[in-house]
Amino acid sequence: MYCYQCGKQVEEDVKFCPYCGAQLNSHDQNNGNGYNPINQNYQGSYQKPDDESSFGYALLSFFIPVVGLVLYLVWSKEYPLRAKSCIKGFIANIVFYVLMFCCIMSGIVGIASQYDDEVHWNHNDFNAVVETVSYE
Repeated sequence: MYCYQCGKQVEEDVKFCPYCGAQLNSHDQNNGNGYNPINQNYQGSYQKPDDESSFGYALLSFFIPVVGLVLYLVWSKEYPLRAKSCIKGFIANIVFYVLMFCCIMSGIVGIASQYDDEVHWNHNDFNAVVETVSYE
C-alpha cells in the first residue's frame, strides 16, 4: 500500500505513515483514490524525490521574471519546491523594481526641488520687448 500524501510504500496494517505522519484509512473510507471523507481533503499529489528548492531557479527567475512565472505555472503540481523557488525569484524581482522606481523618483524630486530653491525664479525676468513695424 502507498501513502496518499507522500507516495511512499508502507505496510498494510499501519494506521499512520511512518514517513510523513498522515493518517492511513481502510479502503472503505479512502476508496483508494486519495479522497478521505473524514477530513474532506484530497491528497492526490505527492512530492517527487528529485524535487528540492533551488537558488539557481530563483536567480534565473529574478533576472528573467517571465521565465520564472512560466516555470512556476508548469511545475506547481509536479515539483512544488522548485516552483516555490521560481515564484520567490519572480516576487523579489518585482519588489526590487518597485523600490528602484521609488528611489529614482525621490531622487528626481529632490534634485528638482533643490534646483528650484537655488534659481529663485522671478517671472518679471522674462519681459519681452515688442517692436512694431509699419507696413508701407
